[in-house]
Amino acid sequence: MKSRGKIRKNSLGTLLSVFFIGTLAIALAVVVSINSLFTGWIFEDTYEEQNQTAMQGLDNILSNYEANLRQAGQELSQDADFLNAVAGGNQYSIVESMKNRVKAYNISYAFLTDARGNLLYSTTTDFDLPDFSKLNHVQEAMKGKSVVVNEAVSGKTLSICCGTPVQRYGNLIGMISTVQSLEDHNVIDQLKQYTGCDFAVFYGDERVNTTLMKDQKRQTGTKMDAAVAQKVLTGKQNYTGKMDVMGTSMMVNYVPILGFDGKAIGAMFTGKSIAATEQRSMQTVAVSIGAALVVMVIATVILGRIVRKRVKKPLGQVVTLANNMEHGEIGISNKDAVKLTVDTKDEVGQVAGALENTLSSLQMYIGEISEVLNAVSKGDLTVKTQMQYLGDFSEIKSALDQIVDSLNGVFSDIDHAAESVSLRSEQISSGAAALSQGASEQAGATEQLSATISEISGQIQKTAKNAAVASSIAKESTTAVEKGNRDIEQMLSAMNDIHSASAEIRKIIKTIEDIAFQTNILALNAAVEAARAGAAGKGFSVVADEVRNLAGKSAQAAGQTAKLIENTISLVNNGMTVANSTAESFQHIRTRTSESAGLISEISEATGDEAAAVEQVTQGIEQIAQVVQTNSATSEENAAVSQDLSAQARRLRTLAAKFRLREGAAKKAAAVVPLKAAPPESKGTAESFPTVVEKYG
Repeated sequence: MKSRGKIRKNSLGTLLSVFFIGTLAIALAVVVSINSLFTGWIFEDTYEEQNQTAMQGLDNILSNYEANLRQAGQELSQDADFLNAVAGGNQYSIVESMKNRVKAYNISYAFLTDARGNLLYSTTTDFDLPDFSKLNHVQEAMKGKSVVVNEAVSGKTLSICCGTPVQRYGNLIGMISTVQSLEDHNVIDQLKQYTGCDFAVFYGDERVNTTLMKDQKRQTGTKMDAAVAQKVLTGKQNYTGKMDVMGTSMMVNYVPILGFDGKAIGAMFTGKSIAATEQRSMQTVAVSIGAALVVMVIATVILGRIVRKRVKKPLGQVVTLANNMEHGEIGISNKDAVKLTVDTKDEVGQVAGALENTLSSLQMYIGEISEVLNAVSKGDLTVKTQMQYLGDFSEIKSALDQIVDSLNGVFSDIDHAAESVSLRSEQISSGAAALSQGASEQAGATEQLSATISEISGQIQKTAKNAAVASSIAKESTTAVEKGNRDIEQMLSAMNDIHSASAEIRKIIKTIEDIAFQTNILALNAAVEAARAGAAGKGFSVVADEVRNLAGKSAQAAGQTAKLIENTISLVNNGMTVANSTAESFQHIRTRTSESAGLISEISEATGDEAAAVEQVTQGIEQIAQVVQTNSATSEENAAVSQDLSAQARRLRTLAAKFRLREGAAKKAAAVVPLKAAPPESKGTAESFPTVVEKYG
């Protein structure tokens, strides 16, 4: 159950109050924010217009400065007395003329340079510039042009300068420069008094003249904001907006000051402080928030009283009733626990009335359902619901009636099923006993078969080993035959070499015979010539006879050698014939030996496969034996279970008989089907496997 504190926290009255206060607070915040925002916009627009007006006033003053500078320069360049004084080098007259124009046009100062830009005379001595010829307005005046330029004349003194050429009789004799310094405090101080805005002049990003004061000192030398400098000095764009300037919130306006080359060399600044306005705005917001809070408190008190009387109290009774219903209390035994005293006609009263009607219907429905369930709990299944149930409660009535009907059918079926189970369990018990006996006989036959298969497996394994040995011997024979065949081939090659060498020797002997014949002829010729020579050739005749005898012996030896070689060749030919025949025999032997080795290898592999197959058969027989033993044990267990099932069926019939069923209740019990007779006993002995015994053993 939820705690009372949590219920109060989540009550409708609390939620309504919180929602009302939240809505009012949001509305207040939105109104104050919009008011503050629009007020800020209005003030910012007003101050921006004032800044624009002040900047326009400053721009007008600068335009007047330019006109005065140009007019003063032109008057001096056209004054005959001034020109004569310049030509004559009359310093007093030159300086007095320039001072008169400076005073007349209220400008800062003027100075005169020669035709090369060198300083001659000036109305002031506050210079630290060594070379005046580098000033842009002086350079333009040297070209005969009269120009107005914004540039720094001395140090960081930003000024408006007008350069005017001074000519006499058409010749350039010098340049007159009229200058208005932008560091003159009087001008911007007067503008501040007139417009109420602050002013400043920047040279680069450094403030060189300003009306901004701190501790009675002008804030010169301070820097421009980097983001503003990027836009104004680099981008040469105006900047307008709200920003903090030296600790003061201001609406500001920056305008770049362009030099002779078009680049920004500085900027003009106008600003209007809005700190006081922002403070007044914050005070206004604070007062508005305070007033709104007072209104919120008063409205919350009034709303709380209305909610408490018209909503909280009636809903409190409804919540109490709902909590009682949540815990099962609907007034069947205690009417006061669910009584409501709400008499309003609004939505809360309608909710209370609808809840009372719902409670009345629940009391009737639950009362009848309780009566039916009590009767069923006592074993009476003849009861039925009598009331008319409305809406979704009709599903409960239908479900309850179906439950009672189902229980009638179920208990009727249980009675008949128990009878059928009892009969069938007895039949199963008888069949299990017969199956157990047959399984025992099959186990014995399986053991005999397993022993026979084991013996066959041993013979096959022995055969496989012998086949493996024969295969190894055949491979060795094949190797030896191949070696003999290679030796015969080498012998044939050697005989071929002998035959070739004999043929070469025959050719050599033939050559020797030819040489012996030629030598004999030459010896005869020598003998004839020696005879012709008489006594002088007698010695030569003896030598010729010896040479002829030697040639004859050589011819005789060559003939004998030829005969021996012919006999050798004949013997070699006979040996080659025999060797070729032997090689063919070895080739035939090798082929047959290879075939024998292949057959023996196949026999060995087949025998190994048969041994593996017999091993698998042995394993299968062992598995069959295990299954038969398991079947035998299972049959015995089934017999015991069948007997227990028969006892349970009898007990179930006894329990079902305690319930009183309706007349003519549906009987859905299935007809009892007798079990088939057990098959004839099978005898698993070795006599059942004559083929296996005859094949292997």
